[in-house]
Amino acid sequence: MAARLELAGGAYVLRGARVPAAVLPAALAGLADAQGLAGVDLAVEGGRLGAVAPAGTLHAGAALDLAGRQVWPAFHDLHTHLDKTHTLARAPNADGTLLGAVKAVMADHARWRPGELEARADFALRCAWAHGTAGLRTHLDAAGPQARMAWEAMLALREGWASRVRVQMVAMAPMETYLDDGAEDFVRRVAETGGVLGGVTRVPGLPPPAARQRLAQALAALFDWAVRYGLDVDLHVDESCEPEADSLLEVARHTQARGLGGRVVCGHCCSLSVQTDETRERMLDACRAAGLAIVGLPLVNLFLQDRAPDRTPRLRGLPPLQEIAARGIPVALSSDNCADAFHAYGDYDMLEVFREAVRNGHLDRHIGGWPASVTATPAALMRQAGSGRIEEGGAADFVIFDARGIPELLARPQSDRLVVRAGRPLAVSPPPFDELDAALARAGEA
Repeated sequence: MAARLELAGGAYVLRGARVPAAVLPAALAGLADAQGLAGVDLAVEGGRLGAVAPAGTLHAGAALDLAGRQVWPAFHDLHTHLDKTHTLARAPNADGTLLGAVKAVMADHARWRPGELEARADFALRCAWAHGTAGLRTHLDAAGPQARMAWEAMLALREGWASRVRVQMVAMAPMETYLDDGAEDFVRRVAETGGVLGGVTRVPGLPPPAARQRLAQALAALFDWAVRYGLDVDLHVDESCEPEADSLLEVARHTQARGLGGRVVCGHCCSLSVQTDETRERMLDACRAAGLAIVGLPLVNLFLQDRAPDRTPRLRGLPPLQEIAARGIPVALSSDNCADAFHAYGDYDMLEVFREAVRNGHLDRHIGGWPASVTATPAALMRQAGSGRIEEGGAADFVIFDARGIPELLARPQSDRLVVRAGRPLAVSPPPFDELDAALARAGEA
């Protein structure tokens, strides 16, 4: 198939494709079957989609019959941590818990250097690129002696990868950073380099009442800075299975009060799954009214939440994805950590993320809208115009799978997927791990 597309010289018609209706123009939504897939023909020319029409209606030009194989738009990975990626071997998690991961990474900060960080993050981006990702947002630790260096290294990578994977950077700072004397200098630097304001919505080291008050003050300051400098906000929120973790409500209030709907993303939100129905409904009402979005991180939350030594977890740790979506709240799915103390596995493959979310979140019963959670929804939240959808005039960036229905798609890893960019097939595969070893060795990291 790749050879035939290449021979077509960038101008061709894909006939008989099955595309998730959630990423198609509204006029074609009525073609969706029970799995949310619509039969269409796609015309590609000049690196863009020239036409998208019902199957069997486009006849001009060189054609390739997909016979019902699926075509998805390029993936967008809204929440990752490229600064930590591939540090597992040298910084393992001693007890497997979230706190153990935090301690391991903090201790590893002293080993971060520009060359080795660039090698690790570049390897991760090569994996994402080969799997079909076109946009990726990474959170970067913004405290400690390594913070400035890591930000500068990622800026260089962002520039180098701009034509392949569009990288966005979130300054993940301790919440009290936004109350410090140097807060404006910090925020200005983020703004000048095209970044996003971030953090983790907790204040450690204080008793609960004082911590709650201090967090409220810090959030107020953060949102004030976001308004003043015109910045988006992307936060780690309530990453625990503790019912009393409810900072999401405070974030929603500030989002609504500042008029930042559509510009605030909340990651994790695991505690929603263990709160009472009344509490959860109240919080989701606030989120919908505020216009914020939620990103679920199934691989990492399934791996870390409700973890204790020599004990099988009782809780899944996923946010209530179905209830969030039913409220009309934008919801994305993302990779989060890969090959570090927070998550030993992962390869920046958004199909893997989607598969595990469907299986563990029981999304199969109403699956029609969920393909947008790894394509159109994160692309919109990243403001990637013309990406993440299959529509006339959009970029011809898509992935062809040798699978006709959703069960076939999720039954196998789809390692033979065909990634197409600007209408041309990519001749790339995920890089072998020994290449990372060699790159780290060249960077002086054994």
